[in-house]
Amino acid sequence: MAGPATAQTTAKLHGHLVNTGTEKLLVRWWGQPLATHEQQRAVHVTPEGEFDLTVPVTQPTLAQLSYGDEELTVFLEPGDVLDLHGDAPDLVATAKFDSGDGAAHRPAAAANNYLQEYSRRFVNNDDYQILPENIKLLERGFLTFLDYRRDREHALLKQADRRGNLTPTFRAYAEADIAYTYAEDRLTYADLREQTVAGQPRLQLSPEYYSFLTEPGLLPGNEVAVTSPHYQDFLLDYVHYQARASGQQPTSPAYFPTCYHLADSLLHAEARPVVLGRIVLETIRQGHVAHAQALLATYAATANAPANWIALLRTDLADHQSFAIGSPAPELPLRLANGQPLTLASLRGKLVYMMFWDSRYPAGQREIPYLKELTAALANKPVTVLMVALDENLSTWQQTVAGASPALTGVQAYLPASHQAEARQAYGIDRLPAAVLLAEDGTLLDLHPRNISSRPLQDDLKAAIGRAAAYRAVALNKL
Repeated sequence: MAGPATAQTTAKLHGHLVNTGTEKLLVRWWGQPLATHEQQRAVHVTPEGEFDLTVPVTQPTLAQLSYGDEELTVFLEPGDVLDLHGDAPDLVATAKFDSGDGAAHRPAAAANNYLQEYSRRFVNNDDYQILPENIKLLERGFLTFLDYRRDREHALLKQADRRGNLTPTFRAYAEADIAYTYAEDRLTYADLREQTVAGQPRLQLSPEYYSFLTEPGLLPGNEVAVTSPHYQDFLLDYVHYQARASGQQPTSPAYFPTCYHLADSLLHAEARPVVLGRIVLETIRQGHVAHAQALLATYAATANAPANWIALLRTDLADHQSFAIGSPAPELPLRLANGQPLTLASLRGKLVYMMFWDSRYPAGQREIPYLKELTAALANKPVTVLMVALDENLSTWQQTVAGASPALTGVQAYLPASHQAEARQAYGIDRLPAAVLLAEDGTLLDLHPRNISSRPLQDDLKAAIGRAAAYRAVALNKL
């Protein structure tokens, strides 16, 4: 009895790699859709290049298999047994899967060989990616590109199915992944183009552009495709699209409750608790703690979600209580270029857009040319643009400020190195540049505002003046 039970709850990978080093072979996967950390297992590869790896799998699962810098996407179903062969330093280009235990596992090998070929042709080929170049295309050219890519993806899948007799589960996953990659890229095209193509106004799309949303089977969706990240991402972005179409904006106090209610009415079966849970998670991560508390209570009572999903959301909410919209902004011991102290409390009465940066690095430097334009646009508004430098060396930053031509606008401040680790933790800074928006009363208003280089930031800041009171006025029992 033990053998069949094990076969239904695991997948086995073994094989032979050539030119191996000292790294371990690592497999990573998401244990559930709302997890914030991946699960993983690692094994040593023998000096001869042999390995055996058993992965707990109770349902079809996407995982990442990596050795050193090489990483493969694999699709595992309960009971799969696979042999992997390849050149370790070039595993992405050379990986080949074989049936590890007779003809019964040939469909699994065919599925994973298809994924590797798909990655080589499309995922790892910039010609088929939206960024960095294809997003610059105008509407007609962009749609031609999407159709061209989708046709070739379908052709590759049909070829793989003829060769390997793919399982119905994998075939459904692969077909849905192609369909929802297309739909996701088309749905987010205008927003992504506005964010990434400098100096271009937002496109005015043709009236029929969104007609693809009425295609049969796309919405509310294909439930067997719930394994596909693109399927989940598309449904989530579609809910955001509908919320904006109803007149709500991401900066509106009722935006996330609106998203939740839209998803609740649209979705059913397996996708419903996944997408509703992701909206709750977004609400938490964007700092809307009061809203998140109300939505999580509703989710726990009505979403039919597994208990461990609800427990994870409750843990995440508890972890984000102190850095949330409406909480006092953590004070910072700032210094101006002349050495004088500056407190956040002294800026109360105005909206404060605060950007953390390091003057030595290109990512922050790229924002500086847009600073003058932003401050000029806000010259008659009760808004302060505060640049907080996290340079290691005070004198280096002072020289940067003093030598800037044209002179830097806004308020230029420095955070002493001895306080930077504390500030990074308090403000949740994991990369630079990073920004937050403070309300006139010194509370946190937006934990993830747009970058200075984003032209819509000007309108966002003008609309945010006085908005803190609206957040506090929203009655939770009306959400």
